[in-house]
Amino acid sequence: MDRGSAIAALLAALAAITTAPARAGEVQGQVRYAAAPAPPAPMPVTKDSRACGTSVPDESLLVSRGGLANVVVTLEGAPPAPPARARLDQQGCRFVPHVQVAPLGSTLEIANGDPVLHNVHGWLGRTTRFDVPMPERGVRAPVKLDRPGLIQVRCDVHGWMSAFVVVAAGPAAVSGADGVFALRDVPPGSYKLTAWHERLGVRTVEVTVPAQGATRVALSFVE
Repeated sequence: MDRGSAIAALLAALAAITTAPARAGEVQGQVRYAAAPAPPAPMPVTKDSRACGTSVPDESLLVSRGGLANVVVTLEGAPPAPPARARLDQQGCRFVPHVQVAPLGSTLEIANGDPVLHNVHGWLGRTTRFDVPMPERGVRAPVKLDRPGLIQVRCDVHGWMSAFVVVAAGPAAVSGADGVFALRDVPPGSYKLTAWHERLGVRTVEVTVPAQGATRVALSFVE
């Protein structure tokens, strides 16, 4: 093989290496509630009933056919997802969504979809993370999520309103209405998986992620 052919072959090999898809696995699972929950009672509305109605649903324990919704699942030690844009709306004097995750460095757009004053107050532990007055429908405000952790969100005007934003420094997901979750594009290795629920606390398990394919995890909570 002459010099030109050798260089061309080397470049082709390097191109194949750099463009080949990264080997990564998945963590799939379901979070279940190991009891028969009583139907949650609605929470009474105490002001602005013309816009808010007379009650709002209690979203602190949502179970469907044994599947537990709104559980935040994270992997410790795995690389994070790139920053993204997240959204927290207010509709019918409820925060939507009630629970969400966002990669570290993301921007959270807070929006007011109601024709009333809200004041969105986010707490990271005992520290105010953001405090945003939203006097009317259509107001929006971006907030940079540059610190990892669990942000509890309240409305200073309507005491029943609450939400949670988990700023994740690694792969993270929220279980759906059926309790199912998935963490994709995880490099192979052993990790600690943590599952958090606002009422039921924390569960941790060790998981091993293959280079290809999925690891399946079953988690269970009870009050």
